[in-house]
Amino acid sequence: MSEPTTGVPAADRLPIADGRATWRHVIRIFGARRWLVALTAFTLLCVAVTGLAIPALLGVIVDVVSAKRGAQALLNSLGLLFIAALATGILTGISQVLLAKLGQSGLAQLREEVFESAMELPQERLERAGSGDLISRVSRDVDATNEAIGGILPTFISALFTIALTLLGLGVLDWRFAAVTLLCVPIHALALRSFLRRSGPIYRAMRVAEAERGQHLLEATGGADTIRSLGAEQRHVATVAASSRGAVGLMLKAVVVSSRFYGWLNMAELLGMAAILSTGFFLVRADAVTIGAATAAALFFHRLFGPIGALLANVDELQKAGAGLARLVGLIDSDRERQDPAAGGTPGTAPGVVVSGLSAGYQDAPAVITNFELSIAPGELVALVGSSGAGKTTLARVLAGSLDPSAGTVLLDASAAPKLGHSTLLVSQEVHVFSGTVAENLLLAAPASTTEELVRAVNEAEAHWVLALPDGLDTVVGHGALHLTGEQTQHLALVRALLNKAGLVVLDEATAEAGSASAALMERVAMRITRGRTGVVVAHRLSQAAQADRILVMEDGRIVEQGSHEQLLGSAGTYATLWEAWSARG
Repeated sequence: MSEPTTGVPAADRLPIADGRATWRHVIRIFGARRWLVALTAFTLLCVAVTGLAIPALLGVIVDVVSAKRGAQALLNSLGLLFIAALATGILTGISQVLLAKLGQSGLAQLREEVFESAMELPQERLERAGSGDLISRVSRDVDATNEAIGGILPTFISALFTIALTLLGLGVLDWRFAAVTLLCVPIHALALRSFLRRSGPIYRAMRVAEAERGQHLLEATGGADTIRSLGAEQRHVATVAASSRGAVGLMLKAVVVSSRFYGWLNMAELLGMAAILSTGFFLVRADAVTIGAATAAALFFHRLFGPIGALLANVDELQKAGAGLARLVGLIDSDRERQDPAAGGTPGTAPGVVVSGLSAGYQDAPAVITNFELSIAPGELVALVGSSGAGKTTLARVLAGSLDPSAGTVLLDASAAPKLGHSTLLVSQEVHVFSGTVAENLLLAAPASTTEELVRAVNEAEAHWVLALPDGLDTVVGHGALHLTGEQTQHLALVRALLNKAGLVVLDEATAEAGSASAALMERVAMRITRGRTGVVVAHRLSQAAQADRILVMEDGRIVEQGSHEQLLGSAGTYATLWEAWSARG
């Protein structure tokens, strides 16, 4: 069964890991907790042993009563039964605690890796894939994996132990009990094989369909005003409805396949119990086993109903969780393949930058810059100047690691491409204020900073208005709290940049929100950010460019002039013309 089309080309979709890669991540995460895994497995084994002692002791009690061995023998058997039940309860509680510790610690690591990878996705890559897919992965797929680790996997493991030990117990009673029990295996195997063959593709398709539905809903709600103004409501409603019908149709197919599967399981249980009772009858009549042993065998087999049902039923849930886990691992691996986290310069140092044969653009549009060459010395401040569409922001985003080039290389200190948030800092005019205190927003840039360091950075950025807020750094901002103006938000981003220790800083019109009254202040702060670092500034105002060590004038994705402010003014070229016009206006 093929996966439904999402309208996104296959090459642009976020990848889904194969089975081998998924298992490699599972082994890596739980392998780091091998002693806890071993202790948990041993505890579950003990639970299975004590649990199986109960039907065995019930068989002994039947023999004690039928043989009239006396009250003392009966009391002894009842005492052992009570101890077995008590031990089962205690060990079950311990195993649940160990499983929770093991599962949730592993899941926490997985969540952190998924979130980190999601945050590292280049914006252009996300735009191509569609944000609906990413949202589906970090919400529904994480929830499915959490459910599997927290509830399904423990049940699955316990069922395996119980089935194995029950078959062993039946064999101890009489090998013929075990033999007739195994007659159910072909029915289970055929039912499971058929179920897995049909359900796996359906669940994978369901994940894709849900992502498609989410993407259509995001687009429809995000562009509601535009849709209404164009009178295109019905078309978008029809699109959302079609994607919903596709998801519901796949869900119904999954229900049909699941119902058939459970029908076969019930048939196997019926035939198995009939076989056990018939075998017990003939063996007792032939004096091969006691009535108590036959009773224990029937109870053993009846006890298999739950574990076998749980084992096979949980295959269904594990299929769903496995599909979600593969999508999460695909997201993690895509980030690791894109860039080595250890690559690039060392934070706190000013790296040199070498750009060779670089080509970059957006989605299916022609490349904005092609075969681009550039070398920036360690500690040099370079300003990018040019008209809109010249390629300044494209180059800045590639240097910052937020846009993957289609060709060429970007080397930091002769090593691999920089990774956003590690050795490179991007400050653009698109700044977000997170719900929380001002201090929490600042700590995003430098989590280990003390209150004194935050205050020092605020003062260095001349953001005195921060300390004048009702609760200073503890003032709650963001959605539903104190609203910051665009200029204040931009100023806060500059304070963050001062706190961050990245060696390469890219300022993409980072002071664009500043009004005429505060423009000089914001530019001063921007220049302070670049001190002691290698800097690239997309100049919103030419006064910023004038302070750079070198100015690159760009047109049509290439450099047409470069030099210092004085050199370019003396050459009477494009920059000199721009400067003259800007000075006359200002």
